[in-house]
Amino acid sequence: MYDPNAVKIYTDGSARPTNPGPGGIGLVIEFPDNLELKNIEISEGYFESTNNRMELMAMIKAFEWFISEGPIKKLSRLIIITDSEYVFNNYKNINYWRNSEWKDRYGKPYENKDLWEKFLKIEQRTKSQPEIRWEKGKTRPILDRVDKLAKEGSGHPKKKDSGFQSGKFTSTRSRSKKGATLYPANNQEEIIRVYRKNIYGKNENELYKITFDLYDINEKIYKEKYVAYSWKSCITLKRNNCYKIQFNDNPKMPMLVIVKPIDYIK
Repeated sequence: MYDPNAVKIYTDGSARPTNPGPGGIGLVIEFPDNLELKNIEISEGYFESTNNRMELMAMIKAFEWFISEGPIKKLSRLIIITDSEYVFNNYKNINYWRNSEWKDRYGKPYENKDLWEKFLKIEQRTKSQPEIRWEKGKTRPILDRVDKLAKEGSGHPKKKDSGFQSGKFTSTRSRSKKGATLYPANNQEEIIRVYRKNIYGKNENELYKITFDLYDINEKIYKEKYVAYSWKSCITLKRNNCYKIQFNDNPKMPMLVIVKPIDYIK
């Protein structure tokens, strides 16, 4: 049960039909029972972003609304409900990330630094000890509604996500419907097809994030999608090209150690 005296803001973010792709955020604002006010709905669309950035953007929008409208409506208690495990599992770590200069112990930058910094600043401005909860999406009518608002936003983009680095990409050839995950590096040698390449910093000591299809030699198909990293100073990979790769032995920070171009595999 949620506190009936709190304003509850349900948030959702979406990037579709591809991720990255056109993005949208949705919010449903539910007032305390005693105010007898109708729910407020918000939907916004962005030309290009990612699902995680949109989930974060929706949270920031919830804080912005509460800061501007809360005093007017005499609201003192805020609960934000998200279905994003990315946001819910990480928001308590932001101070630690900031103190470690936004890099983990392997030197890998945390993603979406710009939005996490904004999240941290605006959360502190609410002055109301806001509570953030996770609830599985589309399990209640109000959660289904906020999901639709986010998708409607992505279908009618009007804004630019200025912090999003679009990179360069082609379509995946993998048959998997799951998103790309971190490659479990353990000195393997694999055949990959690169379909996305993102800069992960602004100098030669930073990284490129490489998203690729993994080729299954036995089944002769691109079976899964993965992410690994390469130093910016030695990057040679091109999109829509195939390579034989030797990985390092660190599954938490998979790196491309040896890169050999091979003929394209359909």
